[in-house]
Amino acid sequence: MLKKFKTLNQFFHPESNQISMDFTPFVTTVGNNRLQVMLASDENIPDLLVLEKEVYSGQTPWSSFSFKTELRKRKNSLYLVVYEASTLVAFIGARSHPREAHITNIAVAPKYQGQHIGHMLLELMIERARQNNCECVSLEVRIDNDRAKRLYSELGFEATFVRKNYYQDTHTDAVNMVLWLKPHRIRKRKFTL
Repeated sequence: MLKKFKTLNQFFHPESNQISMDFTPFVTTVGNNRLQVMLASDENIPDLLVLEKEVYSGQTPWSSFSFKTELRKRKNSLYLVVYEASTLVAFIGARSHPREAHITNIAVAPKYQGQHIGHMLLELMIERARQNNCECVSLEVRIDNDRAKRLYSELGFEATFVRKNYYQDTHTDAVNMVLWLKPHRIRKRKFTL
């Protein structure tokens, strides 16, 4: 995940002063769960690390330092956490620029998967990208994560190419997926898994 951040300028455009990263916390019901959706802060980092371990078989692909660094980039980043009472059930992070939004991270606790919480979070970020007049939303997903790829496809994301050995922890390949919000000039051949 973090490999990309070293060369971030190749993915985003410099006009970052034209976007809005404002967010108003809210409470919603998804399934039988009453959820509170709010901006992530440093106070949430211990919970984020616990959730990562649940989702990634005891691993923490993002360290405390990684989260802390990303949470400070309020000018063009938006990180949301979802709690049911005092339990963190999901989070999502994205970086936005005038022409592109990139989902940097999303996770839903195993107990809450399949209840449309991830879908809701992705729709929030897609809507934010539309409000910021972005042309597209992009993300990477592990090539073997069929459930996530299915969700992204249902939302209109298309597989575009494979990043070899993208995930540092397992050297697993990632599929880059893009949701086009506006017509774009060059239509690349659709990648089929």
